[in-house]
Amino acid sequence: MTALLISPTDRDITEFRYPRNSLVVLAGVPGAGKSTLLRRLFPDATSDIKVLDSEPIRDRWKPTLQAIPYSVWRPLLHLHYYALVLRAIKTDGPLVIHDCATKPLARQLIGRAARQAGRPVHLIMLDVPADLAKRGQHARDRVVREGSMETHNRRWPVLRDLAITNPGRVIPGAASAVILTRDQADRLARITFRP
Repeated sequence: MTALLISPTDRDITEFRYPRNSLVVLAGVPGAGKSTLLRRLFPDATSDIKVLDSEPIRDRWKPTLQAIPYSVWRPLLHLHYYALVLRAIKTDGPLVIHDCATKPLARQLIGRAARQAGRPVHLIMLDVPADLAKRGQHARDRVVREGSMETHNRRWPVLRDLAITNPGRVIPGAASAVILTRDQADRLARITFRP
């Protein structure tokens, strides 16, 4: 199990390559830039790489449910999203999923499902300061409640440090972790999967 910390001055790394049947978990606190990065790297919905993110689901549901406070239907959205994730893990081919990684139950479910499916798990962690994440939330006009954000921010450094020494302690069975700043994520051009 390995972790890769990219030096802030290293501008040469623009592509990550993984084995074809890998599950790549793009992790970070809310507002870190996960959805933005996924949209930029995987704009083509017809690609053979399956990409799962809860944001498009929320955007589809919102016109129908906008009269109901988001806090009421958020648990149903999360349940639906993780059901999609667990089903996708059982399929073949490259899979990239969006997950904050600060929820222990979700990490355990993802790791166990990947192990049962024989999929290697790799982490890409977007490590951004809390104030930058908060600005990201305001930019997308979806601000996380203060108490919830404090929990994310408290858990994140622990998870990041665990990933450095043993990615499998973040998501069971994870084979590798890459930890990126926002600037490094902005320079990432491709995530590719080889046979």
